[in-house]
Amino acid sequence: MLDNSVTIKAPSVEQAVKIGLSKLNITEDQAVVTVINEGKKGLFGFGKQDAIVEISAKTKISLNDLAEETTEVEEVAEVAVAVESQTVAEPVVPSQEVSPLTEETVLVEETEEVVESEEKAEVSVSLEAVARYLEDVIKAFGAEAKVSVEASSREVHFNIETDKSGLIIGKHGKIIDALQSLAQVMVHRGHHRRVAVLLNVGDYRDRRAGILESIADRTARQVLKTKQAVILDPLPAFERKQIHSHLSQIEHVKTHSEGVEPNRYLVVEYEN
Repeated sequence: MLDNSVTIKAPSVEQAVKIGLSKLNITEDQAVVTVINEGKKGLFGFGKQDAIVEISAKTKISLNDLAEETTEVEEVAEVAVAVESQTVAEPVVPSQEVSPLTEETVLVEETEEVVESEEKAEVSVSLEAVARYLEDVIKAFGAEAKVSVEASSREVHFNIETDKSGLIIGKHGKIIDALQSLAQVMVHRGHHRRVAVLLNVGDYRDRRAGILESIADRTARQVLKTKQAVILDPLPAFERKQIHSHLSQIEHVKTHSEGVEPNRYLVVEYEN
């Protein structure tokens, strides 16, 4: 979204808001509206005052927008990967002759190495910025936390150290899952590359993985006994993947997802 604001003066608040939204080219749900002066109609034309309104485009991602934002980022990432896979480097023919371009080629290679090093540094700084932002969000929840980052080419792990892990995890893990979704959107925006983002507090993810395996085993036994499909409660995509992976090892059991995020769920079925 746009990162700007306008101050509008008009005969009424409604008119000022309409003009401001038009100038910023945004909708009302994308804006923060501050009424500075509601204006006065006056009496017989005397004492009349225009309304003054300040309108700013939202710059923070709301939790309600995460599903849509994540889908858009994934689509961009898929296109980027496809384009990258179609790019074929020209073959280099070795030669024993000394070319006048040898020195220039060396300089270009050295420059590329420097650029690659700088890009890696920018990625590191970007991930640190996400970590610091998560600390600020957690602080707003009323908890002090230190967020560290571990990154590889395919995964980024944000590890949270805090004395209030229960507050950050939330009921049924909803808060930590929401924070993880936010971190994933921010990481994908910064790197435009498909990576798995995981947020963890203490051993929560390990304990949760154990619970998911128990749910999967219990569901598999029921499906094998009754040969009837079982619908599980809605789960985040990465948890559905864990259950799917676990059940894929059990014969005569298959799974698939249905529904729309954030209420997408797994269906476990009997397979002959």
